[in-house]
Amino acid sequence: MPQFHSDLNESSSTFVTTPQEKPEWWTDDGNGWQDTYTARQRIFANGQTEITVTKDKFFVGRDSLPVPHAKRGASEKREANEEDAGKRAKQKVRLCCKEIGADRMVTLTYRENMIDRETALKHWKAFTRRLSKHKAFHYVAVIEEQKRGALHFHVAVSGRQDYRLLRSVWQSILGLGQSGEQMGQVNVRDPSKFGFGRNGAHKLAEYIAKYCGKLMDCRDLNQKRYFRSRGIVIPVMNSWRVCAHTMLHAVQIGFEIAREFGLAGAQTWCNNGLGVFWIATAPHDGPLIDTCPF
Repeated sequence: MPQFHSDLNESSSTFVTTPQEKPEWWTDDGNGWQDTYTARQRIFANGQTEITVTKDKFFVGRDSLPVPHAKRGASEKREANEEDAGKRAKQKVRLCCKEIGADRMVTLTYRENMIDRETALKHWKAFTRRLSKHKAFHYVAVIEEQKRGALHFHVAVSGRQDYRLLRSVWQSILGLGQSGEQMGQVNVRDPSKFGFGRNGAHKLAEYIAKYCGKLMDCRDLNQKRYFRSRGIVIPVMNSWRVCAHTMLHAVQIGFEIAREFGLAGAQTWCNNGLGVFWIATAPHDGPLIDTCPF
């Protein structure tokens, strides 16, 4: 755990309160609900971190009866459940991209109008299997369905790749057309041209993740929304209660936690109505810039 958190835990009078205590600023609506702010943080391998400070409600009254769950696919709220599943998948893809330090995007395309998902997935499995015989290939991939139904793969990777090898493997799987033309192509989005570099880590992760939230006609209920190489472990989320009286105070606490990891290239999002503040720092390899605007 970072030194900053250790300091907070040792002196809880400023930010942190123990669960056994009931702070004077906790509100009670008379029905057993208590409002407080909670900070949550994930630290990634390359020095990035994500922090959220949210206004949460904690129920301290009697337990409610469990709600029975419908069988998979039989729920009356299937559309809403699909939307929730898409949101969870987007978060996992974004976190996996950050954990591997993804800064480039490789796109595998077809010359023909490929609309058969099962066939496309067979091509993808063959691609990763053959490539693994030549090199360690760490990736986070999603399959995109365009409006006309054509499928292709977006693959987030870290560092410069052997693009000739990637093209050779992909094209060998798809083979040649009737006129001897290549039936597949591999395109690369270089960080210097598309802003996915060191300070664009958030952009690439969000770009890849957005496809998980789409409702795809080619995807059945039990089919995956994304693919990732083995060995990617999403960092454990640390969480603790913080003594914030207002949303502005919560924002200040979020910036104070993030300062340890540097604020250069950081991105923020805040919604006062929802009571949520989010800040994500960029990878850093030099002196930290910890200037806080508040």
